[in-house]
Amino acid sequence: MSSLTQPPALPSPSRRRRLLRYGVFGVICFITLLALALAFENWRGHRAWQKFRTESEAKGERFDVASFIPSPVPDEQNFALTPLLAPLLDYAPGRTVRWHDPAGSERAKAIGEVCTKPRGNRRVPKVSGQWEQGAFTDLREWQTFFAATNTSSSAETSPAQALLAVLKEYDADLEELRLASERPHSVFPVHYDENFYALLPHLAVLKGIGQLVRLRAVARMQAGQTNEALADVQFALRLSQSLKLEPLLISQLVRIAILNSVLQPLWEGLAQQRWTEAQLAEVQAALAAVKLLDDFGRTIRAERAFGNVLLEKLSQGDRQALAEFGPDAPFQLRFAPAGFIRQNQVTLNRLYQDRILPLVDAGQHRVFTERIDAADDVPELRKFHPYNIFAKLLYPAVAKTALKFAHGQTMLDLAVVACALERHRLAHGQHPETLAALAPRFLAALPLDVITGQPLHYERGADGGFTLYSVGPDARDDGGQPIHRKKSLQDPTETGDWVWHHPAGR
Repeated sequence: MSSLTQPPALPSPSRRRRLLRYGVFGVICFITLLALALAFENWRGHRAWQKFRTESEAKGERFDVASFIPSPVPDEQNFALTPLLAPLLDYAPGRTVRWHDPAGSERAKAIGEVCTKPRGNRRVPKVSGQWEQGAFTDLREWQTFFAATNTSSSAETSPAQALLAVLKEYDADLEELRLASERPHSVFPVHYDENFYALLPHLAVLKGIGQLVRLRAVARMQAGQTNEALADVQFALRLSQSLKLEPLLISQLVRIAILNSVLQPLWEGLAQQRWTEAQLAEVQAALAAVKLLDDFGRTIRAERAFGNVLLEKLSQGDRQALAEFGPDAPFQLRFAPAGFIRQNQVTLNRLYQDRILPLVDAGQHRVFTERIDAADDVPELRKFHPYNIFAKLLYPAVAKTALKFAHGQTMLDLAVVACALERHRLAHGQHPETLAALAPRFLAALPLDVITGQPLHYERGADGGFTLYSVGPDARDDGGQPIHRKKSLQDPTETGDWVWHHPAGR
């Protein structure tokens, strides 16, 4: 039929060739423009990072891991390489880690689990002694845990004596560590070149040993062995300080935990008025020498440096480094141009610089809790942008760790003042009416509350006790009421104070 639609005429061969040439030319132009755009973006990102780094380093900042790794020290001067601890980090890395001395490593781990691992059907006592709540250690719980029996036929043998008899099994190992803790250096041979994959088995071991030493110190105190108890307190302090130079946030948090643990026997001895003037002066000086706030900035800068190692690898085309982001890393990250990665590096490092580091001012002995929420919730990371996708993954929720440093420094400050108060009581028969009476004989200078910058609160009870406290994480004076022990002692939403309470009539 004439009305039927005729099929369109096909382009001539010459026209098809022209269209193909135009198409190929267009694709080449597009690829060229894309390559130019990527080259420009890569140049722009590299320039932005170099500019930020150069300007920051001129102000004293450092961004490379090597600036924070402790220098090697002679083995015989290194606490970390005493025979009991040396095998812990002596391993060959790889998909299957191989320890060079597996038996030695397991032996050290076993010592660290003495007070942390259940024994048969006997569980570790959940809460047994907590000085911040004014709670003494119930050694009967530990006696049951260790199945410690009275070694004497006398019915008057105390739980402390029975427990010390059981703990003698660990005396040789603890004595080795105590002697080694007097060495001038402590540098654990962490495999820093493994970055986020580096194993840290020594941390759990040291924390567990700290709990064992604390338990023995309390038992010695209750058994009347105050000189031996003091030796354990000093040993545990040096144990915590063995991690001082380690440029890892988790290492510093373990260090703070050991410090908190060792204050238990000190508090119990003070509450029971068992320490002498000479003993108190000795431990007070050791506590005052620990400056936790001084180490916050170095630790945070080191955490930043480890993140930079990863971004450096990615910007240089090492896409295997994406595995360090974990299994939830977006697949699209593997196609990110180097320029985007460099811009993310600027974002990440600036957040550390502007948000995290200013939380602590060691020179002023302050932690600025009012800035913490803003440091964790930053506008730069709320919305998707090519310049923040890596920064979101690497910017850690570390702001609240500033409160852990604040808590650790505060408990040290409270302990120092408490020692000075007891020395005043020994000299004058009673605690002073105000803290000002402690200076300069018993305390050269009174530490201020790290939260407010104001003097610590002190109330002397009519019954001979006292309450000494900081306003705590909420920055409000709650009258010396401690935070409930089931809640986080470093949670700014919790009401309560950080308290050292000296009971009366002990």
